[in-house]
Amino acid sequence: MRIVFAAAAATLLSVALLQVPGSSRGAVQASQPSANVAVVPGFAPPTYPPYFGIPMLPVSAAQLAPYHFTQVPADQVTAAKLQAFDTVLLYGIRWSDLSPSAQQAIDTFAATGKVVIWDADDTGPQNYGTFVHPFSTDASGENGKPNDSVVSFPGGNNFLASPDPSSPYYLDPNQLITDRNMINDMNDMKKGTAGWTPALVAANKNIPQGGWPVAWSYGIVGNHTGLAIYSGIDADAFVDQLNPNYAIKELALQLGAQFRSTPDPSCAPNCEQPPPSGGKPYATCSFAKRLPSGWVHGRVPILLRTSVAAGITGKILTRSGKTLVSAQEDQSGLLRLSVPTKRLRSNRTARLRAAVFLNGQEACRKGFRLRVDNVRPRLLLLATSRSGGRLVLTLRLSERSSVTILGRRDVKWPRRRIVAGRRRITFRFQARVHLATLVVVDRAHNRVVRQLHWP
Repeated sequence: MRIVFAAAAATLLSVALLQVPGSSRGAVQASQPSANVAVVPGFAPPTYPPYFGIPMLPVSAAQLAPYHFTQVPADQVTAAKLQAFDTVLLYGIRWSDLSPSAQQAIDTFAATGKVVIWDADDTGPQNYGTFVHPFSTDASGENGKPNDSVVSFPGGNNFLASPDPSSPYYLDPNQLITDRNMINDMNDMKKGTAGWTPALVAANKNIPQGGWPVAWSYGIVGNHTGLAIYSGIDADAFVDQLNPNYAIKELALQLGAQFRSTPDPSCAPNCEQPPPSGGKPYATCSFAKRLPSGWVHGRVPILLRTSVAAGITGKILTRSGKTLVSAQEDQSGLLRLSVPTKRLRSNRTARLRAAVFLNGQEACRKGFRLRVDNVRPRLLLLATSRSGGRLVLTLRLSERSSVTILGRRDVKWPRRRIVAGRRRITFRFQARVHLATLVVVDRAHNRVVRQLHWP
């Protein structure tokens, strides 16, 4: 079974070879994936109070079968020790727990080898100020609850994440943002960190400003040698019952990424780090309040629950894409949108969509329908008279409506009655009055009020 998966992984890597760092048409043989991985501080990282701990590294997962893992305790990290490996995986450990000499050994190793930093919610926010490419992180915390996440996949030379199901780098965006751990409990590199390129951008309720849960850089940018990868996808996701588990796949993608140990002859020593590029965002969205099923008129409130992030806005759009109303997200993650139905055709069912945007790009949409009737019922006939000491009211309406007569409290008026459209209806009742009020309400609660007078 391991041989089968290894063959599959090799095929995947060969397809992707020309799209990853360090691979060029003239120097493909100088690039390589990981093979021998030093896991620091080991498969079971320490627990940092008050957190609950980090799960075992899933070294037995089928997707990780091509790689050989060796545990290396933090106090044994030296330049000489690391020479036996092509990759160092810092798993769930705080950078500050490594001695200055161990940090220096890892920085030196990154110049020609691969360093993967797999963070976890248990580590809290960190400062990698002495790393070969300094950065710092934000932490969502450890709560195991939905945190209204949103993700975006940068384009360009992104060999670590893609929203395209046909791509070998595919990560299911829905799993990323709905799993209780992956992005909901993520750590992330602060956005805009110099010397790094984001592979995944995300935000949640605890980090609304967003950051980079996955990012990468060359060990030596000018030579395009080595490879450094940061992942803040929560390690707790490794044990989630998911099939497939895209946290494990992401780790496999990072280990499978090609890197060079010798300078790239096409650009060294003046190679550059590729800049960040745009990407399509993905967010969750659902209607927080039941939509009206009957006929409506005027303004109809639509309440949309979505991800909590800076730059979230919402719109109600027509089928042709025309904007009816827009709003900004409130602090609770709700978009309150009031649809002006007078801008829609009356006596029709309007097909609409509620769209969520992140920094101007559509991240989620929900289709719905509204049955619109903004035309008040018309009185085609209205006549009052007296006959045999009784009051007589004759009317004919343009559409099916309810009819109510209001007047003096001491008079027993006819009860509210549903009247068919375009049918002549006569009311007769005993009363000694001259004035009353007629109220006509149609299916969409459009109202017509008329004063009645009997001579």
